[in-house]
Amino acid sequence: MAQRIVRLPGIERVDLPTARQSVPPLHAYLRAAVLDGRLPPGTKLSQATLAEQLGVSRTPLREVLRMLQEEGLVTAEPNQRMRVAALDPAELDSTYAARILLGALAVSLTVHGFGDAQKRAAGRLLTTMRRAARSKDQQTWIEVHREYHGLLEAGAPEPLRRQLETLADRAVRYIRIQQHAEPARWAELGDVEHPSILQAVVDGDAQAATTRLARHLAGTAMRVLASSAPDYTPAAVPRAVALVSGV
Repeated sequence: MAQRIVRLPGIERVDLPTARQSVPPLHAYLRAAVLDGRLPPGTKLSQATLAEQLGVSRTPLREVLRMLQEEGLVTAEPNQRMRVAALDPAELDSTYAARILLGALAVSLTVHGFGDAQKRAAGRLLTTMRRAARSKDQQTWIEVHREYHGLLEAGAPEPLRRQLETLADRAVRYIRIQQHAEPARWAELGDVEHPSILQAVVDGDAQAATTRLARHLAGTAMRVLASSAPDYTPAAVPRAVALVSGV
């Protein structure tokens, strides 16, 4: 009797190029599925299931799973079954501490070149985020939220912006966890904190902008840790906030 394949929610067939060229787009697709929560922490990743759903052979799929394992996004069990990696509180602590320090630097470099066009663009993004939050459209909120933070970091050199994009990419997974843990309230603090950061940037107050940004990012990290790893005591995030705030 053929083994019954249990399909994974949110994973669809993908249109890929030739087998030799399929690894990069397949990696990008599955990586995004882990980071945005379509494949939640702990999900078992059967190669037979994934190959059938994605419409690919197992050869490129094995290579992609190996790449995701090297990135710490999936883990291998003793029986060689792959599983989406569980939340690592130390990784969260480090990721958000780095975002706080590098994000504060980027915002401080943006403040004095932030003109009327940027102010209007940021205002439109805030409005879109509020509407997305009211309609529970989490995916749109995440995309616009990332664009908003990118606008506040736009005055930084490109290499620094690339580092921040990588950190923001990693942070999506934790934002998703917060959204699921607080389905009715996940955007409330952002509705207050995002305009406050923007106002400091518009006012040209670099110290206020960086301090508010640091506390905003720290708040997300601490709420995710409190709900997902209550026994973990963060060290990096509080220290990063103290460095930015000068306390």
